[in-house]
Amino acid sequence: MTDLVIRGKVSQFGGPDDVGVAADEGLALFELMDIRPMDTRLFLVDQPAGTTGLARRLDPQALYVACRWDYDQTSREWLRDCEATVINPKTQLQALARPVDWGPSADTGRAADLSPGLAAALGLETGDECVVTVPLP
Repeated sequence: MTDLVIRGKVSQFGGPDDVGVAADEGLALFELMDIRPMDTRLFLVDQPAGTTGLARRLDPQALYVACRWDYDQTSREWLRDCEATVINPKTQLQALARPVDWGPSADTGRAADLSPGLAAALGLETGDECVVTVPLP
């Protein structure tokens, strides 16, 4: 089995306080009907007041990641159930994270959006570089 490796700059996203996503913005890999008991560690129990989208319902302390996935290599279903390894190449700190969304937009120059909790665990800030590795099916 080979791996998909994505390297580049990061930003943070998700959770009730993320005003960079619309209050009704969804996620590419999850819809409300897709959330299973094992996924409750990714999402807040209740939808934050004034929001309807799953991007704002993400638990900012959970470990999740978004990249511009190639669905021909890694289908939505595969990504929803796998774990990515995210590494801070400067410190070699690494953590497992669940893919939850497609992004960031190519015009940002960034390769990955990390949850605030994942970014903190790895000591990464917006504009820093990370390496995301996902096993291919």
